[in-house]
This record gives sequence, structure tokens and C-alpha cells, in this order.
Amino acid sequence: MSIVNDSISLIDAITQFETAKKDLQFYYRSEWMKNINIHKDNLRPELAIDESIEVLLKGTRLNYYLDGQRVILLYNTAIIVPQMQKVDSDQEPVYLDQVNFQSQSTSPTDQRQIYTIGNIKEFERGKSSTIYGTITSNNGPVEGVYIANKEPFVNAISDENGEFSITLPNGKNELTFQSLTTITATKEINLFSDGELDVILDLDVVALEEVVISAQREENIKSIQMGLTKIDPKKVSIVPALLGERDIIRVATSTPGVQNVGEGSAGINIRGGKADQNLFLLDNNTVYTTNHFFGFFSAFNASGVGELSLYKNGIPAEYGGRLSSVFDIKTKQPNKEKFEANVGLGLVTSQIQLEGPIKGAKTSVLLNGRATYSQYMLDLFKDSSIGNNEVSFYDFTLRTHTQVSDKDEFSVTAYYSYDDFKIKSDTLLSFSNFSYENKVVGASWKHIVNDNLFAKLELGYSNFSYLTSYDVLPTQAFNVDLYLNEYRSALKFDYFVNEKLNYKFGIETKMFSLSPGEISPEGPESLIENEQIDEERAIDVAPYFSATYNFSDKLAVDGGIRYSIFNSLGPGEYNIYQAGQPKRSSSIIGTKQYETGEVSHSNHGPEFRFQGRYLVGSGASIKLGYGRTRQNTHLLLNAASIAPTDVWRLSGPFIEPQIADQLSIGYFKNFFGKNLIEASVETYYKAIKNLVDFKTGAELQFNPAIETDLLQGDGRSYGVEFSLTKSTGWLTGWLNYTYSRSFVRLDGNQPSEIINGGSFFPTGYDRPHYFNSVTNYKFTRRITMTLNLVYSSGVPLTYPVGKYSFKSSENILYSNRNEYRIPSYFRTDIGINVNASHKLKKFTHSSWTFSIYNVMGRDNIYSIFFEVEDGQVNGYKMSVFPTPIPTITYNFRF
Repeated sequence: MSIVNDSISLIDAITQFETAKKDLQFYYRSEWMKNINIHKDNLRPELAIDESIEVLLKGTRLNYYLDGQRVILLYNTAIIVPQMQKVDSDQEPVYLDQVNFQSQSTSPTDQRQIYTIGNIKEFERGKSSTIYGTITSNNGPVEGVYIANKEPFVNAISDENGEFSITLPNGKNELTFQSLTTITATKEINLFSDGELDVILDLDVVALEEVVISAQREENIKSIQMGLTKIDPKKVSIVPALLGERDIIRVATSTPGVQNVGEGSAGINIRGGKADQNLFLLDNNTVYTTNHFFGFFSAFNASGVGELSLYKNGIPAEYGGRLSSVFDIKTKQPNKEKFEANVGLGLVTSQIQLEGPIKGAKTSVLLNGRATYSQYMLDLFKDSSIGNNEVSFYDFTLRTHTQVSDKDEFSVTAYYSYDDFKIKSDTLLSFSNFSYENKVVGASWKHIVNDNLFAKLELGYSNFSYLTSYDVLPTQAFNVDLYLNEYRSALKFDYFVNEKLNYKFGIETKMFSLSPGEISPEGPESLIENEQIDEERAIDVAPYFSATYNFSDKLAVDGGIRYSIFNSLGPGEYNIYQAGQPKRSSSIIGTKQYETGEVSHSNHGPEFRFQGRYLVGSGASIKLGYGRTRQNTHLLLNAASIAPTDVWRLSGPFIEPQIADQLSIGYFKNFFGKNLIEASVETYYKAIKNLVDFKTGAELQFNPAIETDLLQGDGRSYGVEFSLTKSTGWLTGWLNYTYSRSFVRLDGNQPSEIINGGSFFPTGYDRPHYFNSVTNYKFTRRITMTLNLVYSSGVPLTYPVGKYSFKSSENILYSNRNEYRIPSYFRTDIGINVNASHKLKKFTHSSWTFSIYNVMGRDNIYSIFFEVEDGQVNGYKMSVFPTPIPTITYNFRF
């Protein structure tokens, strides 16, 4: 059976089920799962556990039984649960002394022998006695052994030390010992009184496998989707925490082709793309600012995240609006079975998460919150670029889910974050106050039309706003406000024709209102005057259609089209410039007014998406992908500052949409035994039209005529990504190396619009070499250690190379733009996680996390800037954390 987009593999479905049901773990034999697919809507973790598992396994030859929080899958086997029977107090003991086991591999002619337990002199008819002992194998104590007596039916489970106890009626009994990693053993007991029984079980050479990560073995080979990385919270826990905080976005930066802009920035560059070319979605609602604390924490609390899907190429047609990638983040499904609380206490941040069902209703709720008390940490780094600053932030996430009926479900997501800080060492403004906030509200209704057709309606609102203020000099004190609103609706359909063919189609509409800035005086002594830049408004309508078809078990393709129609709307006033002259204030010859709702500018065009997969031999595949993307929201980035001084603008009369075409090809291969090592190599080429850049000395903040400082040109990037992953065993982790280049050409019609002679030159985020590795070693079931290594080339830099005199004035002569580079970046992190206990029936479960960020204390340079002081050009290096940072976090849940 072949894999299609909506015919999800059962392995992947089980992984997503585990993510939603945090405490559950599935066990199975890999050969049972071969080529078993289900429709994705059979994945219903929001239902009761028994009901949801039955729906999951519907139509397969698999059965199951629950062992506490373990789901044991069985193939083509009926489950018979013995009923409780009355104890026969007249049963007589049998006197035999020999000891033996009967296992599944024992032949029918093997002799069954009997244990005698206790002292015959203490035997009392009709009474009960307790058997206790330890269960071991060649690997030591065996945890989780299921121990059951046949008549009467009594059961027990061994703990993490292999110890157990079970109370049975005196006389003849029959015990079965069953484990996921050992051969089942059955033995007859002649019980006289309390006594000890130590059991040695044989290891099963085809032991059942636990599902531990989302990138399931073989799924990387058989899946059509290319350039997709899935990250679940379990993977987050194996990367050393920064300042004690688990961060799902930071884990994403350790995957192939993803590069962090650097410390002090939340920007992410993917396959040579700018930081604003990534679309971040929280339950399909846009989040515009994705960081806290100078970029050291992401805006997404990992404890509330169910899964992150990162698309770097082959982006599905239902997504649009950014050139380089989509971060599709799904919040965790609230626990519908019981109330649960998770608390994390750290040196820098603390968080709490509550979830559970609403009594008497079909609704479950999840609520989490996080806040920082980090000021004392910043005081430790007074000599660094973030020292002597004041920082605080907090965020909240709410998720509700209601199972309206068997065919309808309704969910709501709400998110709010707030950051407030004062910068005392910024290169643009001294002693500046900044605050910004994100607001997201979204709702979705999912309806099963019939067995083949599924519909979904989504409504959402996203807001980003920030306030900048300056109050050091009372006469120059000011406030600058800006905001961006997005209103979204989408209607989506999935039509599951058959095992070979699947259609997806729908329409998405977004409305934007954006204020580039409003400046106002701060205090009665301020000489600043009120001024406001006209609000920008637009509507973007995008219908889409895609189809997935499996020609054979080897060949499968997916193709689609998205058509973007973007209209800029009034009211507004736009400058008219003299023809043939550069855009500057002296060349303005008039203005043009647009009324409310009037279209001031329009652009539209198709976005084609295609990808295919061909299986090669055993355990390998070749994948090919092409995608066109369009972007009409543009972030004007300021690379010189770690403050959030970036400004969003919309496409319009003076800013054309950015358009990218990416072609990629990859080879995927699994090695050793049952796909122990996953390996891949992908290469890509990307061409970009209308890439946004700036003139030398551009003023981006509160610029009513921003078009006078903007440039747009051609971009191109290319690279190759290598990856090795080991996801099972005591030693796990991954190694990634990326070679990539990113260039831009700014060759306008006027001299001021030509940079570096109109030739291609490296972008400000070009990093040719990028290597990272994460190694996780499990010493015991309770103690794990993780080592994280990161190396990258330094980013380009424009450097002063001399001075010259002009009209009796001395001026600085700079190199070509981005001709030099800052030093390379290298960092080592280490983390240790200690779980207090693995007992399932404990009221609370706790763990300690110890981590050291930048173990070697390397003084990595974030940026270099230059200032003229007393006629001399002095350079200053900006580094963030030049010393090791140890942190400790205590987590517990109940």
C-alpha cells in the first residue's frame, strides 16, 4: 500500500497520538507496521483512550490491550480478559520441588514443573499469602513486567528495580510473566505462606520497539514530502536548555539548512533566505514576532506545543505569504481524561501549565503561562553587550477543544505575549525604552462530510504592536507607536478518493491594516511634534488546489497551484516623483490620493508547487521538488541593533512583491539493521526577484517616504545539506553540515541605486559553512547527558578602509558592501537531565535539568560597528554571552 498525503502511515499516526496523549507509549513489532496506512482523520486523540485507539486501528489486523500507560499492540490476535472467580478454599497444595519456565519458544513436549513457595508448616487453608521478589534478564532488572495469575485473576507490575509483589490464595496458582523485551514465561506455584521468588527471563531477540520520535524510520524514505522536518516535544528535551528553558525553535535551528542569525537576535535564515521570509503559524494563525529576551527565548512555550512541522521546500499549496519556509506549530491537545499540572522553576524563567476536561462536558482546556525574573542574570554580564539593561517578559496560551459530535469538533486558540526592556548600549539610540506585544485569537470547526470528504473552517486575528520611547533629554523625548493587524479566514477541503489519489482544495483570505508609525512628544518640555505616517491596508485572496497520486509502490507525485491576488487599499496618499530622477525629497512633484477601499495597487500571480519520490532498491529514495512562492509583507531589518527596531511594510505602488523559485533534489538512505542510521543529502538552487534591500545610510525608523531609502534587486542562493541521525538506543543524536551561499544584485537606474558596481555580492546573512551536532547519551533510564556543538562562518561586514578629504572635510572611505566578515562562531553546550522516578503510579513526577551554555566561554562576536571619535575611526565588537552560563531548572507534574 502506498503512502499519500492524507493516507498517513500508522507509524506516524501513532507518533502524533503519543504527542497528544503525553503519558501514553505504544509498543509493537516493526514487521507488523509495514505498508499499513490509515486516513489521517482516524487519528482522534481527543476521544476517550479506548475509543480513540479503536478508531486508530479500525480496518487493520491489529488489536491492543492497555497496561497502565502502555498500549500493547498485537497482530491478528484476540484479547481475552479473565473474569474474577471465586477462590476455592478447598484446593490442596501440590508437593513438588523442581523449578522451570515455559516460554513461547518452548516446544509442546517440554515438561511443566512447579515452584513451592513458603513454609508448609505455616500453610492455612482459605488464607492468602504474598509472593515478592526481583525479575532480571541478561541486561539487569526488568521494569514493567506484567505478572498475572490465572485463577483467581490477580495481576501486578514490576517497578524500575525489577521488584514486584503479588498476593494470592494459598494453594495451587499459575503465574504468567510477560514483558515487552523478554520471552513470556509461565509457571505453576504451590503457595504455602509468604515467600520470595526471584525470576530470570530470557531476552526476546525481536523485542518490541517503542515509538520515540516523529521522524519514524522508513518514513524519511517513503514520504513524498521533501524538505520537511517534524519536531515533537520529546525531541526538545534532548537539546541543552538555554538559561534553563527548553525551546522548540532552537531545536529547529539544529536541523539541516536552518541557521540562527546569532545571539541577540531571533532571526532564522533558511536556505539563504532573509529572516522575514519565514511564516510562523500557531494553529494556522500568524505570529509576527517570535522571540523574547533579545532573541534568547522563542515566543512559543515548548510545554504547550504538540508538534512543529518545518517546511523548507515543497511547501503545500494551502500555505502562502513567505518565500523561504513555514513553521507550522500546533498547540498540544488538552488532556481529556484527567486533570494534569506541569510546573517548571528556573533561575531565569518559571512556567506553569494546567490542562484537563471540563466536568460534564465534551470540552477539554489547556492553559499555560511563563514569566521571567532575569534582571539579576543580566547584572552578571555588565561587560557584555546586554549588560546593564532591563528586561522582562511574559506570555500565555489557551487552547480549548470540544467534541461536538462524532462528525464535528470545535477548537479555540488564544495567545498573548508582552516584552518590556530598556537598552543602554544600543548602537542606534542610547537609553531607549522598548515594549512590544503579540496577540493571537483563532477558532476552527472541523466537519466530516462523509467517509471521503472532510471540511474545515478557520477564523483568526493576529496583532503585533510596539512602543519605542526616549526620555534622556527632556527636549527630545518622544514616543513612537506602530502596529500590524491581520484578519484571516480559510475554508479547506480534503477529498480522499482512494489509496492512490487525494485532493486538497480551498481558499484563504487575509486583510491587513498596518501603521508604520506615529510619533508624539513625551513630557511637557519635549519639542517633538505629533506626526503620523498613513496607515497601509490590503486584502490578499488565495484559492488553491493540490493532488497527490501514487503511480506505484515506487513512484508517487504531489502537485498543486496557489493563486495569490493582492490589492493595496486606500485611504492613502502617495508621492509622485519626477520621471528619470532618483526617488528623493527634491524630486517629488506631487501626490495622489486614494479613497477608502479604493485599490491603489494590485499584483497577482500563480504559485506552482511540485514534488515527487522514487524508491531506489532497499531502504533508499530520490526526491525532487520545485516551488514558487510570493511575499507581500516585508520586514525592514536593521542588522546593527539587538533592539526590536524593525518595521513591517506592505507591497504597494513602490514595493513590488518578492517572488522566489526553488528547485531541490535529495537522496535519502537508511543503514544498518532496522534503519538504525538515517542519512540524507539535499541540494537546492533558489532565484529571487525584487529582494528588498536598502541604500547606504538608509533611515528605516519613522520614514514617511520609505521608498527613497529602499532598493529591490535579484537574489540567488544555493547549497548542499548533509545529515546523519540515530534515533534509537542509549546513544542518539544527529550531525548536520550545510554549505550554502546567498547573493544579491542591486543594479538600479540611478547611481544611488547601484551597489558594488551592480554585481552580485554576499548578503548580510551569507554563511558558507554551518555545522551542528546534538549527541544524547542515556546512562540509565533516569540520567541522560547531552552535548551540543555549533560552528558557522562569520557574517559579511562592510569595513572602513581609509579616509579622504573633500572640501576641507575629512570623510571615511568604506570597502564594498559586505566585502569582509566577522570571526567565525563556535559554541559548545552541555546538559544533564535527571528524572526522579519512572514509577507510573506516583502522584507527582519530577526532574532536574542542569545545563551550561557556552561551556568554553568563547567570546563570539555578534556584530562589529564603527564610530568616529576625535577624528579617529574606532571599531567596537558586540558580543552577548562571553562567559559560560550555568543554569538549573526543577520540573514537576501531577
